[in-house]
Amino acid sequence: MTSFPPLLTRRHLGALTLATGAGAAATPAHAARFINVGAGHSGGAFFPVGVAVVAAISASMPDVRAQVQQTGGSHENIQLVLRRRAEFGLALADALSAAVRGTDERRYPRPLPSLRGVAALFPSYVHLAVRADSGIRTLQDLRGKRITVGAAGGGTESNARTILAAAGISFADLGRIEFLSGTDSADAIRDRRIDGLFLSTGLGASALVEIGRSIDLRFVPIPAETITAIGDAAYILGEVPAGTYQAQGLPAPTAIVWTHLFCDASMPNATVTQVLEAIFANLDPFRGAHGSLRSFSLQRAVQGMPIAFHDAARDFFVARGITALG
Repeated sequence: MTSFPPLLTRRHLGALTLATGAGAAATPAHAARFINVGAGHSGGAFFPVGVAVVAAISASMPDVRAQVQQTGGSHENIQLVLRRRAEFGLALADALSAAVRGTDERRYPRPLPSLRGVAALFPSYVHLAVRADSGIRTLQDLRGKRITVGAAGGGTESNARTILAAAGISFADLGRIEFLSGTDSADAIRDRRIDGLFLSTGLGASALVEIGRSIDLRFVPIPAETITAIGDAAYILGEVPAGTYQAQGLPAPTAIVWTHLFCDASMPNATVTQVLEAIFANLDPFRGAHGSLRSFSLQRAVQGMPIAFHDAARDFFVARGITALG
């Protein structure tokens, strides 16, 4: 079985210049055999899954220097890909859909039609966890409370805003809004600077596992009627299972939003094909890189894609007998 090399350095938001020097940014990175993957922060699933993608590329494409970038998540990754600062990115389905259709007045007032899907990677679960002694048991109890909604501009923020709006709550109704990464959220909730947090990521998020070891947590249900009221097919009914975390209130109903690997339509067909071949050639270590990838397969890799597949990705899956894409 192929082992992934221990190659990866975390790239912070401002560190976008490629290692070949400052002049490299003026040339499209894919022309120079560099592949940057925009991921997320270290407390959720986006970053380790981005690491897994980069490790698969490095294992099968020795002529490519691949790197993972630590970012604010979905919306920043979309901008990085569009600006040619990253070749590939991870994003939640609702963020990609809003970007392509231009339905988010704040972020995407105009459609961005060049985004293309590469593969569905894993389902992100909207985690809503609070201190068990906060008195919060329902969405309505969030009024007047101190809540973090993830990094500013990330998919968690969008999910939180959308879910609260469907429940008749705005950010202004909360006592205080923080925009913290998973790791910073863990520190803040332990120190009682916040009462709870939203986190959209795969099951087994390291930040929540860590928090549950030191304080009593409670999961707040996001009921089916709220998810239905959103009116967006990207939001699917789901459940955070019992035993996933050391916390009260599990199992808890919630929303699932798929996380996708995407790129720009201008990405060469050969590069997209090579990336997909690399992932499936190293399937066992890829699945083992993070719990959210455990069920990844050819069949699941085409589920719930809210935007058009890249031509090379479509050809890749069709050639392997997967014809029901989307």
